[in-house]
This record gives sequence, C-alpha cells and structure tokens, in this order.
Amino acid sequence: MVGALLATPPTLATELPGEYPSIAELRAHGWLPIPRRPLPFPSIVATSDDDPLSNPVRLRALATAWGSRLHALGAVGHLNPASGYGDWPGAVPLMDELRRASDRPEHAAA
Repeated sequence: MVGALLATPPTLATELPGEYPSIAELRAHGWLPIPRRPLPFPSIVATSDDDPLSNPVRLRALATAWGSRLHALGAVGHLNPASGYGDWPGAVPLMDELRRASDRPEHAAA
C-alpha cells in the first residue's frame, strides 16, 4: 500500500444529514468507533475550515492519533462530488508525497 489521502473526512461525532447513514447504522456496520492508533502506512488528512460534517478539533486529534500529516485546504466545505467537486488537481502533489513517503525504509515493509 502506498498510503492514504483522507480528504475532509467526517468525524462522525454527531448525526449526519438525512442523506447519509445514521450513527447507529455506521456503528452496526463497523464504521464506529473510529480507530485511534497509528496507521501502518503514510497518510495525509486534508482539512476544511468549514466542513459541515466535521469538527476541526476532533479531526486534528484523529490525525494525530493516526500519525497523519494535516494539510489545510481553507474553506472548501465537504470535499465530495455531492458538494459540487469534480476533479481535484490539488490531490496530485499530495499523492506524490505519499508515494515518496512509502519509499522510505520505515514504510517499505508496511
């Protein structure tokens, strides 16, 4: 595995809007609780200042627990197709960074 680019992930601390699964459904299908241990591969968490599905303080704590580098995007809302996003050229340099990080000895066997 090269790594993970997590683009404005929801923190799942409160109920999501109606078009998303409920907290109970997420828990029943194994999405909760969110693991809080270092990921076995390089990772970047891209954050939004105004994501309605996330809490910036909780997301920073999750990224720290995962050993992920935070990458601030500014006020971009929730970065997904339903929010009007198509191609995201800004992801390319982040994925390149993950590829370089995965070549480092500490991640080569992961």
